[in-house]
Formats: sequence, structure tokens, C-alpha cells
Amino acid sequence: MTAAYAALVSLTHTLDQILHPPPTLHIIFDTDQIVSLRQKADFFVDFLENTSSTSGDKRIEDLQKRIGGAAYAAEYIIEFNVRNQILAESAVDREEISNLLFEGVHTSIQEFLFIEKELVEFKKDHVQHKNSTSTEASSLSSRPLLPIGKNTMVGFDDHMVEIMGALSTDEFHLRNISIVGMGGIGKTTLATHVYNNALIMEYFPIRAWFTVSQEYTEKEILHGLLHQIDNTNRNDAHDMNDEDELGDKLYKTLFGRKYLIVMDDMWDIKAWDMVKRFLPNNNNGSRILVTTRLLKLAADLGSCCPYQLSFLDEAQSWDLLRQKIFAEGRCPIELEGTGKSIAKKCRGLPLALVVIGGLLAKSKAEHWKYVEEDVTSAVYNQDEEFCMKILSLSYNRLPIYLKPCFLYFAVFPEDYTIEVLKLVNLWVAEGFIRQCGHKSLEEIGREYLEDLIDRNLILVNWRSITGEVRTCRIHDLLSDLSRREAQKENFILSGKLFNHLDILSDTEIRPTRLSINGGRWKGTKLMPYRSLVPTRSFLSFSKGDLTDYNAHQFPLLRVLNVVDRYPKHDVLQLINSRYVSCMGPMMLMSFSTLSRLWGLQTIGVKGKLILPIEIWQMPQLRHIEGNHINMPDPPSPDDVQKIILLENLQTLSIIRDFKCCEKLIKRIPNVKTLRNVCQTIGSNNCLRNIGLLHKLEELYLECPPCGGEIVFPCSLKNLSLSGCKIPWEDMSVVGSLPNLESLQLWKNAAVGQKWIPKEGEFARLKYLLIHKCELEIWEAENTHFPCLEILHLGYLNLKEIPSDFAEILPIRRIDLDNNSTNDLLVSSANEISEQRENIGYDSFQVQYITCGALIIWVKSCTNLVVCGGGHIGVIITSGNEKVETRVATKDVNPEWDEELTIFNPNESHPVSLCMTTTTWTRRWEKQSLILDHW
Repeated sequence: MTAAYAALVSLTHTLDQILHPPPTLHIIFDTDQIVSLRQKADFFVDFLENTSSTSGDKRIEDLQKRIGGAAYAAEYIIEFNVRNQILAESAVDREEISNLLFEGVHTSIQEFLFIEKELVEFKKDHVQHKNSTSTEASSLSSRPLLPIGKNTMVGFDDHMVEIMGALSTDEFHLRNISIVGMGGIGKTTLATHVYNNALIMEYFPIRAWFTVSQEYTEKEILHGLLHQIDNTNRNDAHDMNDEDELGDKLYKTLFGRKYLIVMDDMWDIKAWDMVKRFLPNNNNGSRILVTTRLLKLAADLGSCCPYQLSFLDEAQSWDLLRQKIFAEGRCPIELEGTGKSIAKKCRGLPLALVVIGGLLAKSKAEHWKYVEEDVTSAVYNQDEEFCMKILSLSYNRLPIYLKPCFLYFAVFPEDYTIEVLKLVNLWVAEGFIRQCGHKSLEEIGREYLEDLIDRNLILVNWRSITGEVRTCRIHDLLSDLSRREAQKENFILSGKLFNHLDILSDTEIRPTRLSINGGRWKGTKLMPYRSLVPTRSFLSFSKGDLTDYNAHQFPLLRVLNVVDRYPKHDVLQLINSRYVSCMGPMMLMSFSTLSRLWGLQTIGVKGKLILPIEIWQMPQLRHIEGNHINMPDPPSPDDVQKIILLENLQTLSIIRDFKCCEKLIKRIPNVKTLRNVCQTIGSNNCLRNIGLLHKLEELYLECPPCGGEIVFPCSLKNLSLSGCKIPWEDMSVVGSLPNLESLQLWKNAAVGQKWIPKEGEFARLKYLLIHKCELEIWEAENTHFPCLEILHLGYLNLKEIPSDFAEILPIRRIDLDNNSTNDLLVSSANEISEQRENIGYDSFQVQYITCGALIIWVKSCTNLVVCGGGHIGVIITSGNEKVETRVATKDVNPEWDEELTIFNPNESHPVSLCMTTTTWTRRWEKQSLILDHW
């Protein structure tokens, strides 16, 4: 069903694409026919979105497979024939291909009509069957009312104390308290220990536990609660069939009594809505304790401050694992190292630790090493049914529109830190996001991600000061779940390549999406097509030689994401590509026929990117990213009516010498992120035109001195400036921005000796960085920066931080970067910290950062060795001290490229970097490098 839904939504985007092609491409198609197919696709999308889980119903599952197959086939027909039209050499050829397109679309419409007819018949039969069975008496659930068996609890003592405290507060009103966390993290175990605690048992004379889970009825819940609360009249309750009668009995039984009710494993608000009217508010401190995986549900229940369970740390993980393996909790010394390594690889998830503990308790000592090599597989092999039952609930309960997005995490390697902007752009390019209202597809995609986070399926790795999730990750067990489910639906195939073996060798059908996340893939050969559905996405996270996968093997590729250079001529053959990301440089000159890539949305190059003038004829572009982008001025049209606006363009980063003239700015009206480095400003100071970008939210601007002659749009949230030399007295041009939350003033961004902010400015600013700017006197009050949370100062001659900053309520940190020699500044930061404590505000953190940084590019066949021990790393000598720094890479392979950052904590000493070149005879090359500072 997930694959079918993703195929349908992607088809709607492809149909919209052909209805609105780039104006320079003349694609021949029947508009009415395409519109008709679009309507059919929307019908089936709506059907799948409104269809509840039908697991086990073979008839509907067959229909869903046919819907997905029809969507894949329709999209293939369209993209294949459009590609051939674009590549056709004559008008006659294009006409013949258009006829094939017409016939193919007609066939697709007929197939959808036939499926729709069967679907109508199914719905009719389903309603009749439902009516015939609705009068049957429902049997009581066979689910256990309380968890069975003794559960070891480690690391949750503080949570238990807090929850018991919340249950026994002096507040008399009936309260809901929620425990929230991902599946397997220990919610039920914690709730069980609280429920069975002697103090809680004494405090609440009446207690009841009901496991709600996914399938329930109002009658089941009421019966379950009554059976535990009123043992004397159990038979009377069993004979009652009317929900209101059961509810009335429950209400009367609880009325005037102090009770605790646990509703375990709740998935939606309906269960609470069914029973809350039968739970009296006796104003005696009665409580409802709920466990759920859904943060939003906890909020909907009215829970005050839900208790979110975090993962166990390494010490707690080892403690729990040790207790599960050894009855007395003592581990032999020779196994302790391996045991701690296994515990660490469980990533703090109690479910994994418990299952692995059960396996190791029955294993010989020599088997531990095999478990250590692949903990995730060991967990599933030990008790696959148990693990999948717990974890797959979260996936099965997802709304259909979130399922493709979750399965897409299968493309990323384990332990991979995922950039959210990249992830959302990939979702958009894959066609997963359905247009809704006036929001952009990227905005909807971020909402989808936040939903997955609230459901405890995805973990936040870094959230910016403005609240946006910048990087995320997924737990290993959930990553494995996504791969299993994705492969089951032929949605994604991901794996590693070793010894030039093709991971496709055992597959009967080419997967829609292929991800290579490890091993060497030079020389790997693809099997021939065995399916009508071609591979649409190729992602590789493995560095190595240039790939042998090329445009001829992927004629209909839409997503290309590789960490190697990719031949320019191959990129330009990917006519249907929507997303291209690779290493640079990439020179796409005017003859490059770039505009033939009729669906290209995102192009990202880690290197120099030279764009042709035809870039202004590609209105479908959404994101252009590179380390150094050269973008030509737009051509002057003969007719004003023929001006093409890049209305979809949202990201332009990092562009060099971008001329911000008015005619150019008006061509990109919806840009949200702009990073611009310009050497000259121009006679008319066109930086004022940046104010015309009314959708701009993030701006990085490095330019020559412009004084105060610059205008920023009111929409800005993040602003970073360098070299502008704006006088401090003119800083109102920035301070007056109503939505500004983050401001970074880098080298020479501002000039002058004194800064006196004006009242009412910087009203929403949360983060302020001032680095290598002229500033000696700063006179400000707490009202000038009312929302400031973090202040970062670096390389300043500032004499003191305004003392009133101690009274800024939200501020939580001051970072002093390389200011250790400025005693006055350090002293004032400490004084502010002391003042803050004296007036009773939250604790205040002052951080001192002193380091230099060197970034080098390590070429292929270069091995950095620590002390000749064979580990990848470097030898750093600072003065007489030797420090080991490991390179962040998983492959212990001498042939790799890696950007290496070395931090020098002592600016007074040079650094020696020792490298070895990988040859048959190892040679030492030594370079003395003095690290500069940021």
C-alpha cells in the first residue's frame, strides 16, 4: 500500500510537470487526456488516504498492488515518451513519439477505470459484510490487563520519582499524566513499577490497568476496568451489553473514591474520549496515567509536561545488559570489554539490550565477538517476532502519507547524520509530498518530519536556536525496520558492495530506488532489466573511484546522489532528473543543453558550479547549491511578456558576485535562502534591492564596505554579514527587522567604537555573534535584547558586556571565543553570571573557546597513520606534546578522500602533521603547519 501511494502521488507531480513544461521545450501531448489521468490519480490517492488498515484482506491488497502497478506504468509511459520527444532530432520523430504517448496514456486511463469499477464493487460488498457482522456480540479482548513477568528497570529511577511525585501532589482535580517514548524504550516497564509501588498502592485504594493498543471497543475498555475495580459484581458487568449502562456502573463504582487508572499503549484520542465521561472528578487527587509513543497525543490529552523517556547512557546500558546476562550481575573480566561494546551498540534502547541479554546468557564466550560485529542482526535473529511486533506497530499506525517518508530512511547508512534540508529536498524530488493549500512542498515536508519526530520514530540530532531541526538520525533497529519494509515492497534496496559483487544479484526485479552505503563499487555491473519499472533513484554514500553506473543504465533516473565526481555529459543525459548532487567542479556552459532536464528541481555540487545562461529558462528549479556558483545575468527578452520568473527557486548558495540589480531580483521573487559573496557592489549600490526579496528568511552576505546603504526584507530570520562595515549607529537597519532571530556579525561587518542599541529593536533576537569587529564600548539594557539566549563574542577589544544582560530572562550562555587575553571582557562575563545567580535566575554558563583550525583535503592513496599503528588518524605535535586525532571515517581503507579538520588548542606552537603515502614501501612525509584562527 505504501509503494502504491508513493507511486500515485509521484504520478500527480509528473502530470503537473507535463501540463506546465519549461517554455523552451515543445512537448506534444493531449491536455484533456492528461487532465483526465490526473483526476483518476487524485481519486485513488484520496481512496488510499481514507482507507484504514486492511491487513489480511487479500482482495483489497490485490487492488492496491494493481493501483500501484498502474501508477508506475503510467509514469513510465509519460517520462519515457517525453524523454524521447526531447531527444528527437526532427519534428517528424516528435510527432510519432507523441502518438505513442497518446496511446499509452489512453491505456493507463482505461486500466484505472477498470480498477475503479472493481473498487466500487468491493466497497459495496464490504459495507454489506460490515452490516451483517455488526450485530454480533464482540468478545472480550484476549490482551493481558497487566504486563506479565518481572521486568528489570535500569536508568529510570529519576523518572519514577518524578512520576510518583506528580501522582501524589496536593492538586485535587483529576489529572492526566503521560509517559512518552519510542517503542521498546521502557514506557510500560516504568509504568508497571510505578503502579506496583507500595506507596502508590497505599495512596490509591482503587487501581486499574488497561492495555489499549490498536484494536479496541468502548465496551472492551469499560469491561476491562470494571473487572479490576469491582470483583464482587464481575458477572453483573459481564452480562451488560450497553456501553452507557457499563459506563454508568463504572462512574458509580468510582464516585467518591480515590483511584489511579493506567491506560497503556494508547494510539489515538478516541479511547480517551470513550471513557472520560465515565471517570468522575472527585476532587480527591485521582489520576490517569497514560503511556504512548505519540507526543501530540499526550498534548491532546491535556497532560502537563509529558515525561519523555530518553535513551540510556553507556553506563546504564551496560548495567542493564549485565543484569540480564548474569544472575548475580557479575561479569568475567575477560568479557567486560566486549560486553560494554555490545551495550554501546544497542544505542541505549532497553528493548535491544534485553533481547541481546537473553541471547548472550545462553551463548558461549567465544560467540560474543560475533554478536559484537552486528548487534542489530543479532537482536532480530534472537527474537524477531517479539522485536518486530513492538517496533512495527509504530510503522503500521502511521498515516499513509508518512509511510513513504519513513521508509526513505532506508537509503541512509546506519549511524548517519542526516541533513534535514537534503532529506526534505529528496522527499520532494521523489514525489512523496502531496500539494496542500498554499504551503510549499518543502514546508509540508518539514511538517511531515516533525510528525515523525513527535511519534518517536526519528531522533533530533541538532535543533537550531530558531527551533528548526537541522540534522536528524534514526535508531539502528528502526533503520533496520525501514529497510525490511522497503525491500518487502520493492520500494528501496540498500546495502553494501564487497569484492565487486552486485547487491542486485539475488533480486528478481530491479528496485525502484537503489542505495549503496558501503564498500567499493568501481567495476560493479548491473543486471539487465527484468521489470517494466526502471530504477528511478540512485544514492551512494561510499567514496571511491568514479562510478561505472551511467546514464545509459539509468535512462529514467530522477534522483542522483553520489559522493564522487560524476561526468558532466552523463548528468546532461538524465533528461528526467529532478535531483542531482555530486562532487565538483562542474562547468555547464551555454552549449550544455541543461534546459533539456525538464524536471530538474535541485542541483548541488560540492565544488565550483558554472551555470549557463539557459538557467533562466528553467522555472521548475527549486534549489541551486555549490561552494562557488557563477551565475550569468538573465538575457534581455525582446518581449517583456516572455520574461520567465524562477518562482519555485528557494535556495541560491553560495553564489559569487551576484549582481543584485532590480531586474534580476524580480526574477527570483520567492527565494528563502541566499548566500552571496560579492567583490564589488556597483555604482548604484544595488544591495538595496535585497529588500525586494519578500520571502527571504536566511541571508549570508559577504561584500565590500557599503556603509549603511543596504536594505533587508522584513521576512529575515537568520542574517550573517561579513565585510560590510555598517556603522554601529546605523545598526537600526538590522535591529528593526521584526522577525530576526539569529544575527552573526563576522569580520568587519560593523565598524565604530561605540554601540548604543535603540529601544524596541532586536525584539525577537535569540542568538547574537560578534567576531573580529571594531567595538570597545557597548551600552545596552536588558530591554534591548529581551529574547536573547546565546551571546557569542570573538576577537574583540570590548571592555565589558552590558551588566544589565544579567536580567535578560532567557539568556543561558555567553561564549568567549579567543578572548582569553581580554581580562576585562572575561571579568565582566563572570560578574554577569554572579549577578544572575544573586537575583535568583536560572544558572548561567560562560564558555571559553580558544582554538585554531586547519582544513586540508586528503587525497586518494594517502594514509594518515597514528604512531605507525595502522589506525587512520594523524600525529599532531604541539610544543613537546603529542596528540592523537582520529579522522571521522568508518572505512579502514587506505584509499579514501576526507575533509580533515584539526583544532590547535595552543596558538603559540606550530603543528606537525605526519602522513604516509600508501605504496609497497612506506615513506614518511613531514610538513610543519601553523594553524590560523577563525
